[in-house]
Amino acid sequence: MLVSAACGLFVTLGVLLLPLAGIQNDEALFSSPLFNTLGTSLWSRLRHFDIPLMVMSYLGSVKSLLYIPIFQLFGASVWTVRLPMILVGAVTVFVFYQLVSHLLGRRAALAGAFLLATDPLFVMTNTFDWGPVALEHLFLVTGVWALCRFGLEYGFCTEDAPIWNSRRRWLVLGFLCFGLALWNKAIFIWGLSGLTVGSLATIWPRIRRDLTLRHAGLAAAAFLVGALPLVVYNLRARGATVAENAHLELSAVGSKWTQLESALQGSGVFGYIAAEEWVEPRKEPTSAVQKGSVWVRSQVGERRRTGFYWVLGGLLLLVPVWWRSRVAWFALLFTATAWLAMAATHDAGGAAHHTVLLWPMPILFALAVFSRLPKPVLGLASVALIVSNLLVFNQFYSQLIQFGAWDTWTDAVLALSDGMEERAGQTVYITDWGMFDTLNLLHRGRLQLRIASGPLQPDQPSAAEIEDLRRMLRDPGAIFVGHVPEREAFRGVGAHLETQAAAIGLRREVLRTVADSNGHPVFEVARMVPRQ
Repeated sequence: MLVSAACGLFVTLGVLLLPLAGIQNDEALFSSPLFNTLGTSLWSRLRHFDIPLMVMSYLGSVKSLLYIPIFQLFGASVWTVRLPMILVGAVTVFVFYQLVSHLLGRRAALAGAFLLATDPLFVMTNTFDWGPVALEHLFLVTGVWALCRFGLEYGFCTEDAPIWNSRRRWLVLGFLCFGLALWNKAIFIWGLSGLTVGSLATIWPRIRRDLTLRHAGLAAAAFLVGALPLVVYNLRARGATVAENAHLELSAVGSKWTQLESALQGSGVFGYIAAEEWVEPRKEPTSAVQKGSVWVRSQVGERRRTGFYWVLGGLLLLVPVWWRSRVAWFALLFTATAWLAMAATHDAGGAAHHTVLLWPMPILFALAVFSRLPKPVLGLASVALIVSNLLVFNQFYSQLIQFGAWDTWTDAVLALSDGMEERAGQTVYITDWGMFDTLNLLHRGRLQLRIASGPLQPDQPSAAEIEDLRRMLRDPGAIFVGHVPEREAFRGVGAHLETQAAAIGLRREVLRTVADSNGHPVFEVARMVPRQ
């Protein structure tokens, strides 16, 4: 099956990226429940077992629970963290193929599978799943596909699609996926808004015809089962998910359009994960694939945009072509509603891991319009977009190869982790943001890590913060891990640490400076010794 080639291509692209960046702190956050670093309000007691309900007030523990057997069988590493989510992304590509096949036919489905499998933002955010977004995509696409199967005979899908007798299992599966998506990440409420508006506007007569008490009850029960841990948590925490996160910010909607544009162009993570091409020194490619990537980059020049943003703009203008397409309207209304919901939310919609949650609906809209144009258009347009996708991916890949991962994605964190084995039994104070959860994951909770960055951030710490710092500084045998000054996330924490140490007659002695694979100093490991 050609769809297998699309899934295989997606896995190949993800695996090429996988080892080239360190595990970012947010990417490792899902592992917190596995190593007992959560507050008590996020847990639930079930008989003799403590079950993690949430990782944060809006982030569920679905991914955490999935990784329990993975870490037990294969340990914790870059490969065990990323490869499962790459495989989840490949399943999403396959389910999207099935969905589009029922909605628009197999030709459009095959084009859609390759478009999604090569979409730069989709590949990058599923491989480096710091959102996290991989499971959200799977639950969204599977839920829509299941409900499509439930309602086949009502004409939302192609007329020649088979009719299933056991329809209700698809209804249950669809709403179970939506409930799981909400538990996995409560901001799936944006997606639910898009699903609701898109469905009511396009297939309300079909929904009304099939809306019975039994079906409504089954749908509600399945959704509640999927979202039950989120519901239990909010009953105990007095609605913390909404209280802490649902804040409107209408003034920023316009400025967030730029992020949507860059996401549709595939350039949403440039300047974030991979170092830019002017950051020296550069590494030489080693394998044949890496050398080929760098050669292609040198031949075609810089390619940071796919052009999909402008393709969508052109397709939107072809109103007479898609005006009667329910699929096009559904995808368009979902995208518009979900984006407006996220853009109107305070501190949301301004980063790639939010805007990518609209996927794959923009691709579905494009496929719906292309399918109504002369047959060669779909093939030619798809090939052109796939090639453009791959060139943008290659740009990103070649940057990682030569200039390395940057900022919080630095591969220096792996070298830092390797040197921490000898620190077992010592208290390790983390003085800056960006390494606590990563080290905790890689050592599976065995290090005695403590966060020390809080009282180090203020220029004028309070008396309680000073006392807390001095207790840490006097801790015998403790070591302090932070960034070199120019790489600090919280600027000045290193200098503040030295100031407080000097006040009690101590000085910081650097034991080790850790550089990334390009030779840039990133971390420092130090201890406190008496001043001479």
